[in-house]
Amino acid sequence: MGRLLVRVFTAIQLTRLSAAFGAVSDIWFIVLLQHSGTGLAGSPTLALPWALAASALVAIGLYACGASLNDVLDVRQDATFSPDRPIPAGRIKAGQAVVVAVAALIVAVLGAALLGVWAVCVTMVTATGILFYNATGKYIPSVGILTLGLVHAAHMFIPARELVFTLPVWLVMTHTMVVHAAVYRFEDKRPRFTRRAVTVLVAGWVGLSLVLLLLPTLSSVTTVPAESVPVTEITDVIGATGRDRSRLLLACIPPLIAVAGFVLVARWKTKAPPRAAAEKLRRYGALWQSLYSAAWLLGLGLLREALWLGLFALLGFGLMTIIREVSGYGDRQIGYRMR
Repeated sequence: MGRLLVRVFTAIQLTRLSAAFGAVSDIWFIVLLQHSGTGLAGSPTLALPWALAASALVAIGLYACGASLNDVLDVRQDATFSPDRPIPAGRIKAGQAVVVAVAALIVAVLGAALLGVWAVCVTMVTATGILFYNATGKYIPSVGILTLGLVHAAHMFIPARELVFTLPVWLVMTHTMVVHAAVYRFEDKRPRFTRRAVTVLVAGWVGLSLVLLLLPTLSSVTTVPAESVPVTEITDVIGATGRDRSRLLLACIPPLIAVAGFVLVARWKTKAPPRAAAEKLRRYGALWQSLYSAAWLLGLGLLREALWLGLFALLGFGLMTIIREVSGYGDRQIGYRMR
């Protein structure tokens, strides 16, 4: 029994599953929009329970694949800076971690197959981005952070081909990039940020933001709901009336409150020593995405769905705490990260 628990916690630590709640919430948010009758995320391809199960497999599979691959490629660095990680600590072999990464990718593709051909294609594109980040991107600050933001944005398109409400995707992308840029600075990684790197990062963020926010317009639809939820039709943003803009502002209030909450928590958690602060910022940043999803649903008037994801977020925070206590890591750096 003891060995089984050790293996379970080793697998959790290797795949960072306690921090995968944000990724699951992001994709569940899209699925719930599909089934809300608002017309903001296209038509559902599966019944809600099956769609939630399939999309969870995709999110967990991709997250676990990326985390495991990161440990395999960073084994030498972890042996020096994070010797308690599973591979340098000897709790799992590098070859076994590769098997875990491949198996996780297979799980993600199988889950996507249940959602359709579009989902499989976007899943493979997202997996390619994860591979590029771990093999090359993370060694170039601006490129790596942009890749992470793009990966998090892309995986939200997996269940929905006709996503017309892209502000939540933009928020997740921006949140991811800001958090990882801050983590990079706290950990004082090399190469350091230069003016050129910052310029490239900002320019890349602006470009991706324009693509995301204009995508619905290019598809002859809008990024905002024109009627009170449930939404029955979509109006062009440019021709929106003052009443439509008021609805947009009201829908944005809960997410803005969530953003403000994260800023306060981040300032509190980063009062620790730099590396510990980076670790806490990374973990809370990943889990906070669950709150963003719940906040958007609340702003759209989907109260029941918002409650579900809110409870899921609380479950994520609770499990993160329990796993850290039971596994005996206390305040030591666990390294829940995709660097």
